[in-house]
Amino acid sequence: MTGLLAVAHGTLLQGWGSVAAAVSPSPSPSSIEIPPEDQTSPGLLGFLVTFAAAAAVIFLAFSMVRHLRVVDRNARRLREAEEAPEGSAPAAGEGPAADGPERPDAAGPTPPRGRA
Repeated sequence: MTGLLAVAHGTLLQGWGSVAAAVSPSPSPSSIEIPPEDQTSPGLLGFLVTFAAAAAVIFLAFSMVRHLRVVDRNARRLREAEEAPEGSAPAAGEGPAADGPERPDAAGPTPPRGRA
């Protein structure tokens, strides 16, 4: 049985070898002319895409910092509310007045934008 398999395998290899030999490779020098490296550039489109990506990264970084400050401020308020006894007022130099001027309408944590 293995002899028959070896003969069939050899025949297949010979058949594929003749097909591969019939295909001629393309000529080495092609008709497409490639410009030298010093004459190529990404152009205006490449500049605009890179500029847009950089502007998006800068905008997202500023937005992230702003949101992290809000989260930090809210966490500080919650921590101070948990630490303070129920009936006591914050001591001088502590509480929201120590952080800076607050908006008069800001009673609690800042709600997410678009939702009231």
